[in-house]
Amino acid sequence: MTLSETQSLILSKAAQHEARLAVAPKSLPAAARNAVFRSLLKNNLLTEINAPREYVGLGWRQDEAGTWVVLRITDEGMRAIGIDPNEGDRVADTGSTVAPEVAPGAIPAPADEAAQGTSLAEDIALLHQALASPAALPRTSLRDTATAVLAAWDDETNRDGDMIGALDAPMERLRALLAKPAAKPTTGAAPRKPREGTKQETVLTMLRRPEGATVAQIAEATGWAQHTVRGFFAGLKKKGIDVRVLERVRQVGPNKEGARGSYTIYRIARAG
Repeated sequence: MTLSETQSLILSKAAQHEARLAVAPKSLPAAARNAVFRSLLKNNLLTEINAPREYVGLGWRQDEAGTWVVLRITDEGMRAIGIDPNEGDRVADTGSTVAPEVAPGAIPAPADEAAQGTSLAEDIALLHQALASPAALPRTSLRDTATAVLAAWDDETNRDGDMIGALDAPMERLRALLAKPAAKPTTGAAPRKPREGTKQETVLTMLRRPEGATVAQIAEATGWAQHTVRGFFAGLKKKGIDVRVLERVRQVGPNKEGARGSYTIYRIARAG
């Protein structure tokens, strides 16, 4: 099989472990870790053994009796990363302490895991961390990370049958979340109710009175300029609130009313 970078990293670290036990990167989510382990087991590159007492913490599952099970690299797993499984025997015969050589092209276990390139499983791990604390990552970066994961997932060279079974459904949910939601229709929507105690509510209350209100009265009550009041009337019309002229009055002299046409009284039309 062609190993991914994560699989090569796990096998390389197992080859260097004193008991040859496999350990997944800490950043790898449980679902991705289990998918990688199952793939390596299926191809006989890892094998299951009961966990030694000192390595119970490396167990990846428990059997029916509750015993922890760990994974150990097989001879085939050693060969898959270019290491001769018999090298240790030859070294013991000569009394040397030379470490097994890693073939060209194999990925040795690094001192710093962050120095490795990202595979699909590692991309998923980064996304898992970002979703766990979204406030720590800008929204655009989170979306870019999710898009990169989907792009890697769509590349079938990064996938095997076990990983498909574990991650196919989560990937579809992620794809649905990234889809741009359709804009909600606003046609025919009821006008939003103004907050209580605001100037807008004051104006609407005055316009709903049986006697209505003039522009001057509203300007005095709100502190607005008269042209602001007229602009507010125009805004009400756009929102579907019908402000009608109740009466027009003309004043001939101080405190004297005469022919109609001097100032206008407005009122909101009653429903129905």
